[in-house]
Amino acid sequence: MDARTLEALQASIAKWEKNATVEDTEDARLGVSSCPLCQVFYGDRCAGCPVYAFDHFRCDGTPYDAAENAYADGNLEAFIVAARAEVAFLQSLLPAAQATGG
Repeated sequence: MDARTLEALQASIAKWEKNATVEDTEDARLGVSSCPLCQVFYGDRCAGCPVYAFDHFRCDGTPYDAAENAYADGNLEAFIVAARAEVAFLQSLLPAAQATGG
């Protein structure tokens, strides 16, 4: 993974860690405009994005779907669960050395 992609992935993880602590779904940040990975890869139809490389075009089939649905419903508890799952999913995309803190 190149440095630009790693930086965007780490920033996305940090964003979702923050989303997992909101006290109101309205305080959460979702969508292309708030996603560091999308800021780098969305214009190329997600080509090169580590989420897309994991076979998820536009994050379909990831915990993002559940987070987006919970956000739309205003369901804070479900949103927090989905946000934590999104953090874990994004962390799973880190290179092994980064995932273990090395």
